[in-house]
Amino acid sequence: MISLTEEQKAAVEHDRDLLLSACPGSGKTRVILAKLLSVAEEVLDTPYLVGCITYTNAAVDEIESRLRIYGSNASAEKCEVSTIHSFLLQFILRPYAWLLPEIPSKFKVLTREAEDFEQIVNAVEDEIGRTPSFRALEDYSSLRMSLNGEPCGQGYERGLVTTESAYLYWRYIRNRGFVDFSMILYYSWKILEKFPFVGLGVASKFKWLLVDEFQDTSDIQIEIFRQLRQYLTTQLFMVGDDNQSIYSFAGARPDLAKKFAQDIGATMDLSLSANFRSTPTVVDVAETLIPNQPPMHSSGELEGFKGEVEYVHVNFPVDAITDHFLPELKRHNIPIGNAAVLAPWWTHLFPVARRLREFDVPVFGPGARPYRRSRVFSTLAEQLGACVEANHYLGLPNVERALFRLIMDLTGNARFDLFSYDGRQIALSLIYNAKEISTRLIGGIDWLEETAKTSAYFLIRDGWLPSEAQELITLSVQEMKADMKRSSIDVANLEIADLGLFANPDKALKLITLHNSKGREFDAVAMISMNEGHIPHFTAQDLEEIEEAKRLFYVGMTRAKQYLLISSDRADRRNPPTRFITQSRLV
Repeated sequence: MISLTEEQKAAVEHDRDLLLSACPGSGKTRVILAKLLSVAEEVLDTPYLVGCITYTNAAVDEIESRLRIYGSNASAEKCEVSTIHSFLLQFILRPYAWLLPEIPSKFKVLTREAEDFEQIVNAVEDEIGRTPSFRALEDYSSLRMSLNGEPCGQGYERGLVTTESAYLYWRYIRNRGFVDFSMILYYSWKILEKFPFVGLGVASKFKWLLVDEFQDTSDIQIEIFRQLRQYLTTQLFMVGDDNQSIYSFAGARPDLAKKFAQDIGATMDLSLSANFRSTPTVVDVAETLIPNQPPMHSSGELEGFKGEVEYVHVNFPVDAITDHFLPELKRHNIPIGNAAVLAPWWTHLFPVARRLREFDVPVFGPGARPYRRSRVFSTLAEQLGACVEANHYLGLPNVERALFRLIMDLTGNARFDLFSYDGRQIALSLIYNAKEISTRLIGGIDWLEETAKTSAYFLIRDGWLPSEAQELITLSVQEMKADMKRSSIDVANLEIADLGLFANPDKALKLITLHNSKGREFDAVAMISMNEGHIPHFTAQDLEEIEEAKRLFYVGMTRAKQYLLISSDRADRRNPPTRFITQSRLV
């Protein structure tokens, strides 16, 4: 039984379409889980399912794990928990792709981390006569398809992507048998629009759709929900917070969510105003920057603790960490693994990661991994290293997922049978093998090379990989070693724990961009590079962009439980401290 406050209970018991406003730390995941279990029980003896759409795979894993704790097997089987892209792939795009001839048959999903992505971008840039650059990778990764199939997104509107290069990029993707995330949304929408029987079929499956982070639902996603809702067989439980809407570059606007809720007649006057995450001091500063209605207030275990919020102005961003944040962690007795450093962009975190590595501070995040994450064996090596260090088998699901990705990268085939008895057997074999090697070879590089060699042997022997994969995996390890040497890593003294750290970073200081910190929480948070030009960004052109930057600052502040450090710096004299520091009354 899940205990709920009166606010939470009112939301869960509401039996009509609802747009629920939930402040930071308000326990919205608990509310979504309670609602999910409640409506799953209602449809147990019916053909209906209940869908739960979350923003990240991490949120999917969290809800699914809690379902197994609080729900019965029967109710869990009635729940489909996934991201929006996974939902559309499963129920619309894969079953009905044949309806649109432009979709490649047996398509694969192109991700930002895949080597094919970089190859495609470089080919496009080369064809239009430009030298490939890292900026090109960033700009093409933000490219989206509008409702009419035209280019949009930050990389197109402010980056170097042109109309010509956007269409060329999409053609290259399709010619290689891929679709990217924007195509998943666009083609799903197009199928629903052109073929009503598809939408009717999907809507008829689901009695309820629960949607988390609804304020960040994009324009095209809204239209997909509108198509499904028109058949009046599916009810919507939408949870969001206008004050945390920070993804306009992905097509999200809080006004879209509100208008949709109004259009379908959803209730909009229920809210969760109790923050169970942060101390009153942290809550008060956030509430000063962006007041809520009703006002957000600290509640629960931390309500009686004052907490601490500090502002410092330093010479360089890393000085705020070495001279202030780390000593405060020690003074407050906060483990380094329970703390995070947040910055507006990953470019602010790379130099911090390098400096902290020099001080032997374990870090996890941009710039922390001393090799490229796209190296084909890297993710599996990290997960196996974590299992060796943990000395238990709780990391088995992560090894299975890493194996799935490895096989997909090397063969192009989605081996869903990996998540079966036979798949679990090969995953366990690799863990046993990695542990046995660690008893003979304590050096990280020796362990990495031997583990890669024997893992490839087992996977080829049991039919999971073709024989030529052995050479590709060996090459991947050589590339990882070369990357580490370029990063000035002492490879001779690298330990297995250094590899496992990236799969199980409980003992490392987290380095995260403000956007990627959304949905997370830490005992202590340091926000660095809080300067004009960074936040708001120097390209901000209108009031709405300034307001979104304020919301991004607010999101960063509300990640902290006990201790919050906000810092600006003198690294660039053109960029004074951000206006949001004054608006929060920190100075």
